[in-house]
Amino acid sequence: MTRVLLLGWRLLTQHKKAVFFLYLANLMVAALLLIPFMETFDRSLGPGLYREQMVGSLDYDWYALFRDRVSGFASTFAPWVMGAGPFAKNLETLLDGEISESPWEILSLGGLYVLLQTFLLAAALGSFALDPKGTSTREFFRNGAAFFGRFFRLSVLALLTFWLIDSWMIGPLTSLVNEMGEGALTDRGAFYWYLSRYLLLLVLFMVVNMLFDYAKIKVVVEDRSSMILCFVSGVSFCKRYFLSASALYLVIAGAGVVGVLVYTGVEHVLPQQTWFPILLAILWQQLYLIARLAIRLFFYTSQMQFYLERDGFNRE
Repeated sequence: MTRVLLLGWRLLTQHKKAVFFLYLANLMVAALLLIPFMETFDRSLGPGLYREQMVGSLDYDWYALFRDRVSGFASTFAPWVMGAGPFAKNLETLLDGEISESPWEILSLGGLYVLLQTFLLAAALGSFALDPKGTSTREFFRNGAAFFGRFFRLSVLALLTFWLIDSWMIGPLTSLVNEMGEGALTDRGAFYWYLSRYLLLLVLFMVVNMLFDYAKIKVVVEDRSSMILCFVSGVSFCKRYFLSASALYLVIAGAGVVGVLVYTGVEHVLPQQTWFPILLAILWQQLYLIARLAIRLFFYTSQMQFYLERDGFNRE
């Protein structure tokens, strides 16, 4: 596994522009939501004391008034947007099957984000497979154009799969766990029932995500055209090497969790009452975002190396 991780990291370092373009796409989509939100946020503060108090810390009296007065995408603002809150909240929303309940503005931007990510991932994985020693910007986008259609169809298949999981598993499992939790003799027993539900769904989502990772890798390595057969082939590959593939996935996921903890710890101790530490906090947030995107691509580079070694491909 160490060899695969080292080869995956080396491959990623040859394609730094993939991280850069993913970062730009994230900034662009975030700006489309951030600018109107900041206008709403600024109007809600007004010229009074709330503006001064919010410099030091979040004022919950202001937040209560803000929550009651706004609607749409602005209503999603809450104290959990700070620190590791977004990571935990987004994971909870996914496991609870509540993504479709988000405001239409966020869902629309989410659709745009999926399209951009699909194109850029097609460009990145195509470049990893076809030009492992690096590409020019022109070649990077050419690879994206070559594989975008197939990656888009695979993304639709993935969305359909997760929708089926949401419809057939999350709802019934939630009802079952609620019944078992209500019938538990102690609060601790109820807590364990709810925790077991989250752990089961988390494992299921991770396995399905891993299957689609290898389906994407097969698209670019084997130049597949049928996405259904490609997914079935990815399932077959993961079935043969399930323990090794899962261990590799968990190691990289663990690195991502460590990154969240490091970011949260540093962000928590940074004083943010004056312009200089606020600037440092913003820079630290951007470094964290870049690190998350790098880890995301590290999944693909390492899994690609794992796949090539197990299936006997020679890249030389």
